[in-house]
Amino acid sequence: MADVISGNGRIILDGSGVEDAVFYWLTISDEPGKLVAEGSISASEDLLRKLKNAERATLALEDGPPLALKCEGGRNGVRWVKALRD
Repeated sequence: MADVISGNGRIILDGSGVEDAVFYWLTISDEPGKLVAEGSISASEDLLRKLKNAERATLALEDGPPLALKCEGGRNGVRWVKALRD
């Protein structure tokens, strides 16, 4: 069974913190490389649009290191993402 992490995190867009909290649910990758985890994040649609349009998006985990985010699609307050090592 795959390891899953979930919790409330904070999105950092283009180096500036955003106060809106996001809920993340990510499955940890077993493969070596830049991909740490993939799954979904939930937040206000306004914040998620900003995330999609940002040059650089980072997810500050509840317990753990910040990870770069790559948006893979979604709508209505949920986005599928990949969390990557810098």
